[in-house]
Amino acid sequence: MPRLNPLPLSEEWTDPDAYVDALLTFATSSDMFRHLCGGVHILDFLTREPDLYTSLLPEEWRAFFDKHDVQDIIHLVLREDIASLLKKCREGDQDGGKEWRGAAFPPADFLEYIYQIRRLSLKRDFNPPQPGKPTIPRRIAVGMNVKKYHEVAHFSRYVDSLCTIVDEQRGDNLTHIVDFGSGQSYLGRTLASPPYNRHIVAIERKHQFIKGAKGMDIHAQLTEKKEIRMYNAKKKCKDCEEPQSTGTAKLDTNEAGEVINMSGNDFAWTAEDDQDVAIVNVFRDISLTPDEIGAAPFRNGPKVVKEKVVDDIQPRGIMDYIEHEIKDGYLEPIIKDVIESASSKTQEDSTTAVDKSDDNEPPEARVMVISLHSCGNLLHHGVRSLVLNPSVKAIAMIGCCYNLVTERLGPATYKLPILRSTHPRLTRDAVAYDPHGFPMSKRLEDFEHDSGTGVKLNITARSMSLQAPYNWGRDDSENFFTRHFYRTLLQRILVDRNVLEKPATPKDLYGPDELGSEKAGNHLVVGSLRKAAFTSFSAYFHAAVARLGRDAHFGERVKARMADITEDDLIRYVDEYWHAKKKLSVLWTLMAFSSALVEAIIVVDRWQFLREYGCVQDCWVEPVFEYGESPRNLAVIGVKK
Repeated sequence: MPRLNPLPLSEEWTDPDAYVDALLTFATSSDMFRHLCGGVHILDFLTREPDLYTSLLPEEWRAFFDKHDVQDIIHLVLREDIASLLKKCREGDQDGGKEWRGAAFPPADFLEYIYQIRRLSLKRDFNPPQPGKPTIPRRIAVGMNVKKYHEVAHFSRYVDSLCTIVDEQRGDNLTHIVDFGSGQSYLGRTLASPPYNRHIVAIERKHQFIKGAKGMDIHAQLTEKKEIRMYNAKKKCKDCEEPQSTGTAKLDTNEAGEVINMSGNDFAWTAEDDQDVAIVNVFRDISLTPDEIGAAPFRNGPKVVKEKVVDDIQPRGIMDYIEHEIKDGYLEPIIKDVIESASSKTQEDSTTAVDKSDDNEPPEARVMVISLHSCGNLLHHGVRSLVLNPSVKAIAMIGCCYNLVTERLGPATYKLPILRSTHPRLTRDAVAYDPHGFPMSKRLEDFEHDSGTGVKLNITARSMSLQAPYNWGRDDSENFFTRHFYRTLLQRILVDRNVLEKPATPKDLYGPDELGSEKAGNHLVVGSLRKAAFTSFSAYFHAAVARLGRDAHFGERVKARMADITEDDLIRYVDEYWHAKKKLSVLWTLMAFSSALVEAIIVVDRWQFLREYGCVQDCWVEPVFEYGESPRNLAVIGVKK
């Protein structure tokens, strides 16, 4: 599994430490990168004076963009052969005679910027270690969309193979796989099923997710089907005056497998008759015969008195669920509880005469911790679990939702504060100094640069790193740009109508006088809207205003100050600012393209954290499924000595 190069780098890099130094140096010294990734916010695009486009981008770049279509610019930054363009640029033809796609040639410093972003980005190409396309049986794949199916199919096979390698490397077998933030347990259920048959401990904080996952375990045949035995208390036996079954009963169950209705020869029962009746894991249309009589009375409905396995399937793994909110990486109490419970159950179920002494200890746990797209700091806890827990022998973690990661070192600084947004969330997150936040490693914490010490990424930069520009097509990118234009145009109207104040130019990045200021200008969140809301700006405006009208703080102000706006007013706004749509599209493209380095910095930090601990024998990063299907495809792997 571990490769010669522990990071997925281009052939240029043979020393990972040289790459990390180059990455951090560029990220902390390039003003263009720092402002594109964290320095500007798209909501300020039409409200700042001077405007962001003019303030941020060099005049030569803007002149080049004016001569080319947005789709050509996207192709240039993502797919064009930059090396050949740079070579042509350096050949000395300085008379302006060079052309690209029939128009202006890209400026040399723009080509150099593209080249640096590409060479420092992590490679995302997925090369499956095993031949063939993995599949998931239909009974297990219930509920998965195409993206989730691809992720689970490939990552489950990867995890199982990694377990085998860790077993061979360490000389003892892993006993459990702990799934951090298991959700609906798609990954865990697949690993617990044939052909993997692993023992999974799923840790999830939401009770409804665990309840739903257990229901799907039944469909996946991980939990045995049970037969419910019951009798009718209202029917007496003539000979012994004892309750006796009157024949067969039909059961109706809900999605959770609970009985909600029952009908038989002489009676009918519904859940309303007895809310606390204890019925679990039953199936529709189970017939009960007179010789299957229970032994305990019930009040108004049937009681479970005995469970019987009615089918026998091939060997399978085990699913254990723990409802728990993970707040750090220390798992020993949870793991111990699972092991001791399993050991106790094994002893209780044993039919052999065994002298149970107090000296009998539960078996030692050897655990791999995994996660498929853990949000925010949850992945940090998973990475730390390798060095905090004696029982954890390996990890395989895939992160997501970098916007939910907290900040550990405080606010970043910028040379052009005029470009900075004073969004309250930027301030709140930056001054949190969360010990669980980014960066994890000492290397990034102590990295020295012109602006100070430590690598810092604010929420705007981390949010941008979730973009997937290499998956953009012409139609979806244009729709994407239109949505951003509508949102920025709405922001312009909110400012013009005094719903929000015009953004102030910060005197300092996070001055004390700006904490909690309403002059931030972009702290109203519209959220997601239906597809129909984007058919025109008018449709978007009315849908967004209806949503903002329910805001607890600004709702009444929004409704009062937007009530008299007319369709002619909306048309006038579109006509007045339509020319800015291309500029916004160009700027967003550059932001999304540049943000590949933000994700690289976050992933490298997690890998570097593992390198700094002597108990870790191997650690590396590699893509584990296709970027085109799921862009957050980089897994951080660690194996303990």
